[in-house]
Amino acid sequence: MDALYARFGTRLSRFALSLLGDQDAAQDAVQETFLAVWQSAGTYQGGSSVSTWLLGICRNKVRDQLRRRPPPTEPLNGAGGLVSPGSGEEAVELWACFRQMDEDDQELIQLVFHQGLSLQEVAEVLGIPVGTVKSRTFYARRRLRQLLRGGDSE
Repeated sequence: MDALYARFGTRLSRFALSLLGDQDAAQDAVQETFLAVWQSAGTYQGGSSVSTWLLGICRNKVRDQLRRRPPPTEPLNGAGGLVSPGSGEEAVELWACFRQMDEDDQELIQLVFHQGLSLQEVAEVLGIPVGTVKSRTFYARRRLRQLLRGGDSE
């Protein structure tokens, strides 16, 4: 478990933080992820990479957190999410637009662009076909671009 945490803990923390916007909640989600891994390690069958498996578990823990409380309205301040120190007004605007998107689009953007997963890996994490990932990615990018331009998503 120490080796898994050392290798993937930071990545999972950044993923959780980018979606939750709260360092404590993100750390809770990561802790819950590794607890779930410990409890269900025997169920891993090697059908996907370890990182994809872990991100899928973390995704579920993040969703559990989001169901328990409303998402934040303030941008992150460099703790590993979309807004980084010194990124200024543009980053705050990006964060505001990102937060206007629905939870599924936020998650998809994080997995594809921030985590750098392949479309196949994203499909495995989300439990949807690759074609669906492709189309959802196209529409999520278009929606974010429209929001950044100050327009409605439609």
